[in-house]
Amino acid sequence: MEAVTEPLLSFAGLLRQFRTEARLTQEELAEAAGLSPRSVSDLERGINRTARKDTAALLADALSLTGQVLFVAAARGRAPAAEVLAARLDGAADGSAAAATRSLPRDIGSFTGREPELARLLGTLANVTADGGPPRICVIDGMAGIGKTTLAVHAAHRLTGSFPDGQFFLPLHAHTPGQRPVSPADALASLL
Repeated sequence: MEAVTEPLLSFAGLLRQFRTEARLTQEELAEAAGLSPRSVSDLERGINRTARKDTAALLADALSLTGQVLFVAAARGRAPAAEVLAARLDGAADGSAAAATRSLPRDIGSFTGREPELARLLGTLANVTADGGPPRICVIDGMAGIGKTTLAVHAAHRLTGSFPDGQFFLPLHAHTPGQRPVSPADALASLL
């Protein structure tokens, strides 16, 4: 009987796997990391077999990876990509790695104002999670540029403990200059 050997995991495959698990398109990952979509595509297709240290660190941050040092080493060709997966699995076994998808943008540390609106939003959502009632949808309405997204992201960060299965952020670009709003089909596809 012949032994079957597993094909070696390349960095391209590792990056693709992490991006898929984060439920991001190549374009979304590129935007989150501050890279060009072509850079991400070239890495995933193996056209560029390694990445620069700063590029790898940006990707690790955008993917919210806990084992960033090992990921950067794999990206630079200095560690096997399979080691990154093995380390992540070992970390998940002892509870130190997050298994849920968390795609919220960074919170703003200097968030000020909107205390009444924030309290109302947090109170409404806290009541839902406390009594196990059906999910609710909260709508934040207003003119473009008044801070609706900032308020929503700040509230979402305050509520992450109530939603341990994960949090999703879907930029719809309804009022982004020079960019078309995301269609419902594209929004659903990026979540699925």
